This record gives sequence, structure tokens and C-alpha cells, in this order.
Amino acid sequence: MENARKINYPNLVSESFGHGRKHYFIDVKKAANDTHFVLVTSSEQYADKQYHRQTIQLWEEDLAFFVEALTMVLRQMTCGDGPRPFSKPQMEVVKDAAGMKALATEDRPREKLHAFGAGSLSNAELLAILFCTGSSELSVLDLCGKIMRSVKDDPARLTLRTTEDLCRFRGVGVAKAATLLAALELGRRAFATV
Repeated sequence: MENARKINYPNLVSESFGHGRKHYFIDVKKAANDTHFVLVTSSEQYADKQYHRQTIQLWEEDLAFFVEALTMVLRQMTCGDGPRPFSKPQMEVVKDAAGMKALATEDRPREKLHAFGAGSLSNAELLAILFCTGSSELSVLDLCGKIMRSVKDDPARLTLRTTEDLCRFRGVGVAKAATLLAALELGRRAFATV
């Protein structure tokens, strides 16, 4: 892992946040063999002005397992019967949720699709199913609505968008852009054989 920090692998996506003397950096990088990995680095400044850094590296094939395990641990800590190591909430609870949880279950895109079929969903709702998450400022439905408005709610015009075009929307990175472009290509291939 020390090599991952020393070798200058290209960054695909980066995010950072901090609280007090602690800062965290999340970088998605592309390795020389065209695989991807995530570096999560914590950095803390001590009283003597020295920084202490710790980094973990997750390869793309392990990332889904890590996210699932972390989700289960956090769920147990916040909702389960086990010990709750946090004495106070670490994040502020949003009282007026603007995300999917704010919608009635029957109005959520996935549930609506299962109940009434894909034809009952708007273009933004179909896109929201592909994207799964929004951004820190927009729910997934708001983000997808913004994208669909940019193409005048015409899904065919999405095929003219490139990864770079899609990544200009805050909350859309290369993974969401790839998901959309792959779905569009799959649809194109399906109708090319009809």
C-alpha cells in the first residue's frame, strides 16, 4: 500500500472532508493494469504540528463487500440491540428528508416499477433506478430530473452525451455515467436485433 501512495496513479474521483484536526481523503485511482482501487486516508495534525496519516486500500473487486460490511456494522450500531459506541449523534438528522425515504413507499421508483411496470415511470424515475443515489445537494430524483430537463426529457438525446458531459452534473461521476451509457448501449443493441 505504501507503493500506492508513492506511485502517482491517476485520480478518477476524489473527495475530502474534515472535522477539527482530522481530515479524510477518498481517492478512486486507476492502476497500471487498468483495474481500479480506492484509497481512504485519514490525516490528523498533532500538537507538535506533525501529521499522522493512515491509509487503507480497497481493490474494486472487494469494494462491494466492504460497503456491505460497513453498512451492516453501522446499521447494528444505530438500529440494532448491540452496544452503541457513539454517545451522541455524529451526523445531524435531517427532519425534512428530501430523498427517497421522504416519499411514500408506493411512489418510490423501484417499488412503482415492481407494482405497475416500467412503463408507468417517468424518464427521471427510470434514470433514478440506474443511479441509485443523488448528491449532497440533490436527491436522486432531483438530480435525474435536472439531467432529463437538460435533454428536454427526450431519452434519445441522452445517447449524444459523453462521460464528460454527464460528469458536469454535480453528483454524477464516472461510475454513474458508465451505468447510464451501458444501459443506453444495451437498449440500442436490443432494438438493433428486432
